[in-house]
Amino acid sequence: ILTDLETKYQHPSTDDPKRFQPLIGNYDVSYVKSIQAGDNPVGGKWTRKNSIAQKLLRTRRTLQHILPVNSTGIGATISSNGETVVGEAVNVIALEALFGLLRLTVVLRGDAVPLTMEERSNTTRVVQPLSSQAVKALFDSPRIIFGKTGRWFNINIGPNSLVLLDTNYCDEKLRLGMGGTSGTRFVFVKCPDGDDEAEEYRELLRKKPVTKSKALIVLGAIASTGAYGGVSKGARAIRVLGGTLCVASVLLGSLIATASGGIERNDRGVRFRKEETKDAVP
Repeated sequence: ILTDLETKYQHPSTDDPKRFQPLIGNYDVSYVKSIQAGDNPVGGKWTRKNSIAQKLLRTRRTLQHILPVNSTGIGATISSNGETVVGEAVNVIALEALFGLLRLTVVLRGDAVPLTMEERSNTTRVVQPLSSQAVKALFDSPRIIFGKTGRWFNINIGPNSLVLLDTNYCDEKLRLGMGGTSGTRFVFVKCPDGDDEAEEYRELLRKKPVTKSKALIVLGAIASTGAYGGVSKGARAIRVLGGTLCVASVLLGSLIATASGGIERNDRGVRFRKEETKDAVP
């Protein structure tokens, strides 16, 4: 069915300034098919099955939103290379533990710029010639938020990255995407109107992130409190909650200390972003 939809889809002309408008919307990541062995394109270390994060946390939801230019208020209209920004891409990984009592949200926000004809046909980087709706998402370092509101813990940590994403089909409810360098296929389903959870990232991004040192101090305090509760002689529920808080805080602290933000060591997007930044330096 997906192949049939892609075959019948008519991409707009490269000269059409409104060709990205149909992509705008909030989307759930409904299906992912990786082409290259070992790839984990949605969530990195946070969602990899054998990771420590997945042993402690449950993936509540994964989303990818395509928004108008600078909808979050922290984006740009022109990239560092002088390219015109046509939208914002926002990836959200929502995790939880203890039946939702503990919440962790990872947000990756980036400015989307159209690919030039040369970039779209450069088969040394892309898996196949890409369409007129292919974009380059220039992502900031991951924003990690602990708790539903992010009041106490909200930090940017890890490297900037770059992702090429093409659209093979789009209608009012469905968007079929493809990773430009990996060939990974994505099925994105538009979130229904009134989906408040899909909009939570906006308020989280509005909060000013804390510094690395303050984040580690806060996590140290949480870990200590959790450890005390975990070994106390109180009710079993308190011991479980305390132990989970302690382990989750140590996990977050290690990710912050190593400055990965959950991005995997051999991530191609990090390498591409460094190359692009280097080329931008006069």
